[in-house]
Amino acid sequence: MKIAVCDDEEIFTENTIEMIYSLLADRNMCSITACSSGEEILEKHRSENFDIIFLDIEMDGISGMEAAREIRKNDSKVIIVFLTNYHEFAEEGYEVGAFRYLVKNQPEYVYEEKFKSILEEYFQNHKMFEVKSKNTTSYLYLNEIYYFEVLNKVITIHTTENKIKYYGKLSDVEEQLRNDELFIKPHKSFLINISKVSSINNNDITMKNGDVVLMSRNCKKLVESKYVAYMTAR
Repeated sequence: MKIAVCDDEEIFTENTIEMIYSLLADRNMCSITACSSGEEILEKHRSENFDIIFLDIEMDGISGMEAAREIRKNDSKVIIVFLTNYHEFAEEGYEVGAFRYLVKNQPEYVYEEKFKSILEEYFQNHKMFEVKSKNTTSYLYLNEIYYFEVLNKVITIHTTENKIKYYGKLSDVEEQLRNDELFIKPHKSFLINISKVSSINNNDITMKNGDVVLMSRNCKKLVESKYVAYMTAR
């Protein structure tokens, strides 16, 4: 896991790095790079491809928000956590997919709680789904999967980039994902990623890519409660 801390206040950068290391079970599970400007984080991210970036919003030169916009042009996966001195969070953060805001100089337990959620997001993003088809085996990141669909014994995986088809059973997919709480079956022909849901209607579900998935009456309460629990925990 590669982490960058970008802040023009050296003492805060050092304190943040020590805080991160103190919360990890094993310091060797990650490497942390310190940056002091928007220009520097852009240059280093091009070569390092960080997994998590702690980014100060207010910096001289290229601001943290401007740097985040540039990063998002080529990287939709890196987790961006904004550091700020203010409790008022910039709306622009949503434009660049900011995962969290961390207000500086808070009690340590606040950082601990938020960093745990950041780590959970990282590990969720790096979970893989194994696809076996004939003599080939491939892997997909779970966070790129919108839903599985089965028709005439052919499973279609609808992902961020494309559709992948292979012969199989939806029950086998369910078994493979039995320990992942984000996937739920709203209908006998579908298995959806609850984090990719845009809205739930009377008899169907609209996904964030615009696709509409059927929902059976018997599954509606379970799906709705799962969706509410996911949205509440964010």
